[in-house]
Amino acid sequence: MDARRKYSLVCIVAFAQFLSGFTGLRQTQTVAKNTGTASDPVPITEEPHHHLVFQNEFVRVFDVAVPNGDATLFLTHRNDYLFVAIGDAKLEAQVPDGHPSTLNLKSNEVRFQKAPFSHRVINHGDLLFRNLTIEILKNPDAHVPESSMPKIHGHSVVLENDRVRVERVILDPGQTTGVHTHVLQGLGVILSQATLEVSVPGKKTQTIQPKPDTVSWHDANTHCLTNVGSTRFEALDIEWK
Repeated sequence: MDARRKYSLVCIVAFAQFLSGFTGLRQTQTVAKNTGTASDPVPITEEPHHHLVFQNEFVRVFDVAVPNGDATLFLTHRNDYLFVAIGDAKLEAQVPDGHPSTLNLKSNEVRFQKAPFSHRVINHGDLLFRNLTIEILKNPDAHVPESSMPKIHGHSVVLENDRVRVERVILDPGQTTGVHTHVLQGLGVILSQATLEVSVPGKKTQTIQPKPDTVSWHDANTHCLTNVGSTRFEALDIEWK
């Protein structure tokens, strides 16, 4: 082999080694994902049964669906959250380094959990388990005094703490809330199918048919709801304090 060809071959080998060094560097810089085990839980956004359906600066909502006989990965909630059961469910709840417990849920039940919290659930029931997991990302800067929060016909408080107030709204056919003002912003969660008239002072009355298991954000507002259909209307109004 002449000197020129030998020199070229040496250069090619050196360049290949140079490139392989960069490849190895990229591999060592890759961050390993969490495994979803008790000792290595995943963030909620990486748990495959949790599907993001709504988000703004105050809230993040996940539609959770776990088939019967299936289980979630271990996951960590970094924000305080509520969950609303969609249908009855019998679950096994597990926490890292803790004993499992049985969780019996009734349809439309709402519960609150402080963060941080790591767990997983196993669906031992006969049906699909669903819930809406509602993360509280932040609260408004302005605090509304407790005395200014009105009592509204058809509304009953089912859960309250320093972060949220949750009211269940029930209107049978023909019933109305009357004109009232929400002094807090919040999230509405529709629990049943119904036909409603929505009246806002100074605006044309609208007829709506909201779909169950859907959510919508509202600012402070004044309105009136009337059930003009033939079925009971049920919803949750989760107000941010």
